[in-house]
Amino acid sequence: MTRRADLSIVLDAIIASEPDAAVDYCRAPRTATPADQAYLLALECVALFMAAQFDTAAERADAALALCPPDDAVVHVTALAARALAQAGRPFPLGLAGGWSATAPTSTVTGDPLREALDALPSLDGDVGGDDIDLVRFACYLVAEAALAGARLDRADEALTAGAAVLDGRAGPPEGRRSFLEVDGIAHDYGSVLEILTVRILTFRGRVSEAKLLVAELPDTAPVLVHQLRSATEILVRGNAAERAQVRALADGLDAASPVPRDYLTRGCFLLAAFGLVALGDTRRAARFALTAGGDLAVSQLTTVDRALCLELLVTVAADEGDRDAAEAWAALARPLDDDPIAASTVQRICARTALLAGDPESALIFAERALDLARTDGRVVEEAQAEVLAARARREVADPDSGSARLVALAAAAENTGHVSVRQAAVRELRASGRRLPPKAGVGWDGLSPRERDVALMVADGLRNVEIAAALHVSEHTVRGHVSRVLAAFGAATRFVVAARMAELFPGELEPPSVPLTPQLMAVAVRVADGLGNAEIGQQVGVSTKTVEKYIAEIQRRWQAGSRVGIARRVRSIPNENE
Repeated sequence: MTRRADLSIVLDAIIASEPDAAVDYCRAPRTATPADQAYLLALECVALFMAAQFDTAAERADAALALCPPDDAVVHVTALAARALAQAGRPFPLGLAGGWSATAPTSTVTGDPLREALDALPSLDGDVGGDDIDLVRFACYLVAEAALAGARLDRADEALTAGAAVLDGRAGPPEGRRSFLEVDGIAHDYGSVLEILTVRILTFRGRVSEAKLLVAELPDTAPVLVHQLRSATEILVRGNAAERAQVRALADGLDAASPVPRDYLTRGCFLLAAFGLVALGDTRRAARFALTAGGDLAVSQLTTVDRALCLELLVTVAADEGDRDAAEAWAALARPLDDDPIAASTVQRICARTALLAGDPESALIFAERALDLARTDGRVVEEAQAEVLAARARREVADPDSGSARLVALAAAAENTGHVSVRQAAVRELRASGRRLPPKAGVGWDGLSPRERDVALMVADGLRNVEIAAALHVSEHTVRGHVSRVLAAFGAATRFVVAARMAELFPGELEPPSVPLTPQLMAVAVRVADGLGNAEIGQQVGVSTKTVEKYIAEIQRRWQAGSRVGIARRVRSIPNENE
């Protein structure tokens, strides 16, 4: 048998939810070179991982690395990636103190097989071509899958980029490229799992708009598991895009199908759906999906990161319902994972949630800030956002909402740029709870303002100072300053003078051209007022002092009976072009 045939048979069993059959195939007696035997051991590791036999999977990967010839790039990268994948479900040696370099210190050079696999990806370049393209594609996929399973999302992104660089342009022109693992001219179903992986990574990296484009292109074909995995992936993406109706319909479909969660992929269907539902705030249904995936109350059948995330979800449900005892019970199951670099960020958020429930926002803030730092280290963008919202909630409860408001605004802006609507909505909710609002998007203009902000905009355009606006509206100058900043943002204006010009454009009215002429100097000032220039800038352009500009504007208002800069701008705009 060739390596390609071995790979095809193993993946056939995995996609059929029969990883034990794949293990049996890899262990069947045969005559093989050390390199081919190492490849079979690496494939066995993958099958054992799928069956949640994480310790045995690590042992088989170590055996593969011991047999692997150093010059066989495909086997070497596959074995390294398999070893990193196996670690995703095991207690981490030495915990945070050892870091990633303690993953496999006795079987790899650096102790970090994922980092070594990433560094070795370019060496696959020479193996691209002929049947070897399938082995290279699988090796690239496995590196990214291992990175995602270990919650090292920056490395997962790196693996996608490096893998694309190896494969792009070397497998023939795009229209002539074969799909992953063609057998007798028919594309192998596992190819869809590779495509789904990219969507998962993009979503967990917060790049939801990109993920939506890709998920729409995913094939919706047999076998049943691929169809269910595709639907679950779409729930994840659309949940983070806050598309509630679509998510509910897809979740209903998954419920009706009732797949049996017996391996990594079938459990993944329920987990992806749970993570999509929790993004929408549907925590009860998400918790049911998570418990179904986990196999027991301790969700012990899951990888480390998935176990931690599911326990956090259960803590959240209990906290939302005010059940402190249940929240503490779930949190106690997560605390043994606190010293694991895969789970540490999530466990810190769990501690923050239970501290808030216990009425200890000071401790909650410490935990949330730790979670934020840990998530940021590995590029876990979605988890970083969750920690930021938790930190803001803790600050609000210690009566210090101001220090976190700017961070929430920045979070919402970044989420809007990437299509991560659920995070933006969470930031908006937290700002509102603190008595604040998200600044309007620059350039949205009049439509982006509240009724009170529109009143302020009109007064700003009429030239009123903050103290005068405050007196007219019976509010403080501090409140007016906040309104004015939102008005400026909405009009994309750096100064109040620009607001006047924009307002004149919005409400031109039907004015007759002014009958009283202006001197050339006064007309030059009037035109610049209509353009939104400030007094100092007008003075520089027409060659007079700022004080003189103020006198000129007062004279223009008198001659044209214009009560404000808006009035001047409107009258300038009423003059036919040929007479300007």
